[in-house]
Amino acid sequence: MSFFSSLASLLGGSSFGPEEFDALVAQQPAAILLDVRTRNEFVQGHIEGSTLVPLDQLSASLTQIAESPAPVIVICHSGARASTAASALRRAGKTDVHVLAGGVSFWAGQRRRLIAGAKDVALRDALKKAKKAASTNGVEA
Repeated sequence: MSFFSSLASLLGGSSFGPEEFDALVAQQPAAILLDVRTRNEFVQGHIEGSTLVPLDQLSASLTQIAESPAPVIVICHSGARASTAASALRRAGKTDVHVLAGGVSFWAGQRRRLIAGAKDVALRDALKKAKKAASTNGVEA
């Protein structure tokens, strides 16, 4: 188990790298990519399709996100804030929560693409997409 996986397990979220990220998103296209960094960090570079909810604002959306039928992949710069957010989501009742190990720093180091700019997927749109996917697949939302 890597340092990042160990840290995420201790702090309340399963952790995985870019390959597992790709597999989960392929299996669950409505997965919520929750970026908990600041807006300034997000603008400098983020994973395409991410929803920005800075960690210091997460408490206002915890219930909505926890009730979503879609898995949540939490993203930050290095993994620490994402692990904190994953713990909060688990305490709110969300069980399908994952942390991108090493965050966007590791992602970029693996020569993965980051998008610059402020364009994110609004949380309401990500939640709507998750609910629609669940109803299409016969899952109770």
